[in-house]
Amino acid sequence: MRPSRAIQLLLSIIALALPVSAQIKANAGADAAVGGTGQVGSSLNSGGAAATGLPGAGQLSPLPLSLSLPPSALATPPRPAAEETSAPQAAVSPEPPASPSVAPANTPNDPPHFIEALASLGVPAALTERLQAFLTVRHPGEQSKIYHRLKHSQEVADLTARIASDQELSAEKKILLILSAALHDVDPDRTKHTPARAPVTIAYLGSDDAARGLLLDFGNRYGFTAAQVKALIMATDFDLDPAKMQRIQAAFASAAQEAFPAEPDWALNWGKRLAFADQASTYVGSPAEARKRVAGLAVEIRTQLEAIGKGPGPSNEVILAGTYKFLSVLKQNPLFALLPDEQRRNFETVYAYFATRQTPAAWTAESAPAPARAPPRLDQDAAQRYINGIMGGRAPTDREADALLGDWLNENAIPLQSQQAQDIRAALLPAKAGADAATAAQLDPALRRHAALLIRIAAEHRVTVSYVESVIVKRGLLRRLNIIPDASLENQIDQALINAELERAVSAYPKNAQGELMRSVAQVMGTKGGKSLEEISRNGAFLYADFSARNFLNGRASRDPDIQGHTIVFYVTRKDGQWRLEGYRQASRSVTPDLAYINALKAWLRAGGIPSSDFF
Repeated sequence: MRPSRAIQLLLSIIALALPVSAQIKANAGADAAVGGTGQVGSSLNSGGAAATGLPGAGQLSPLPLSLSLPPSALATPPRPAAEETSAPQAAVSPEPPASPSVAPANTPNDPPHFIEALASLGVPAALTERLQAFLTVRHPGEQSKIYHRLKHSQEVADLTARIASDQELSAEKKILLILSAALHDVDPDRTKHTPARAPVTIAYLGSDDAARGLLLDFGNRYGFTAAQVKALIMATDFDLDPAKMQRIQAAFASAAQEAFPAEPDWALNWGKRLAFADQASTYVGSPAEARKRVAGLAVEIRTQLEAIGKGPGPSNEVILAGTYKFLSVLKQNPLFALLPDEQRRNFETVYAYFATRQTPAAWTAESAPAPARAPPRLDQDAAQRYINGIMGGRAPTDREADALLGDWLNENAIPLQSQQAQDIRAALLPAKAGADAATAAQLDPALRRHAALLIRIAAEHRVTVSYVESVIVKRGLLRRLNIIPDASLENQIDQALINAELERAVSAYPKNAQGELMRSVAQVMGTKGGKSLEEISRNGAFLYADFSARNFLNGRASRDPDIQGHTIVFYVTRKDGQWRLEGYRQASRSVTPDLAYINALKAWLRAGGIPSSDFF
């Protein structure tokens, strides 16, 4: 099983941050191992084409590093002669430097650049507004604390739009590329504060009604297909294991050939460029934003390591210290030449900023006090402008306004439980703030300081706050509240609610083969176990099934997708009170479509008393 892309990138950065002497020992013989390319890939890269023989040579080779890889996996690119000796540490400034070359951030009322680019290419406002609304609600977690947030998706699409604008492409091709970049990290069912997964994103785009409708409307208007969007998104997938990476590359090449039969080379070439935009987009803005986003990567890896009992994970300072060498890898990529002048200057500014801070100690020293907050009225006005800008002229519901206000508070480092946040919320949403205060008063005293969190979790799970409290009590979280770190509390409550819902869902199923199979699926989904980080953090379960023709024979559930020897492996998830069955892999290239097996399994389950309404 492959670790998530964020973990791979973070581990890559940690490896790159090793002292040079340690790297020299670790790198013995590494050049031969990577075929003499002398390059290191990032975790967000779509892989090393030179190693696989696929088109796209010159792309970053993948860094073969995991939690338990041999020392030869830590190879780093040779430094230019000018970099043979480390530059002296410059004095550390309290904050990233301002630079005339760094474009000012958009104000809350400004749409992202890629939306403006789509408009200039003729996409009507109604369609771009649907795209913005679709993206806005599909990036779980506290947006100011993570890397793979809404802003990342917007930035990848922005950079893709800028790169495409300088190329001789039709308007339809540019729209296809921008849309693919905007959707490349749509994985709304992921665990909060973890990165999006390319395969799950692709599956979601084919199963969600809103996603299918959006792709259909774009495709019908501009002459491309959903399969072409998905094929381009496949280019951003990555695995540290060279054999698995080769399979990913082969799958992408096959998808490109099938989706773009008249121009597969174009798809392979632009898939590689899309992967580069995915990697580089964080570093073509300001040093301050890049620093903040790298710290978000550390949050994501700590969240996933904690889930398997291997926390607390690397500190922000360790990850920040390795960023310069990661940026060096990006800068050596031939695709770096595609960056427009302004973005290249911004990258150089960010690069220089991290170049003077190559040790954890340098970042530890850089701890300036938080700037003074603006007066409450100015905060209130700024928050209102932010909400208005996101909504694009449509009046938000209280729930939408509250969610967007939470994003604004996080973006501006105002704690949700602080008096300042409560004052702003009371001014903008007086009725809801009053109702929430009354709800908080009914909570157990030990939970009242977490009232805002519990109210938000209840809304996300579409249950009452009292139900959330009952689950907390039943699962023993209340007894351990004083020893659960605040940063972990949300994840633990989320998992407790998921487990409670799974148990409720299968408790009434009959005690026969069908009921026992679904109970085993629920048990696997509710148990965070497995051999890898991805297995442990996965929301769904794999169901291995055997068929005779189209008659179901037997099945069992687990988290391991690599188990062989069954007719078909299904991937089972649960959302909005329904089970979702998807075909994951067939044992042979059968002429039987996945959907036929899915329908046969559902028919067998129905015959055993599992309600049809329980399935999507």
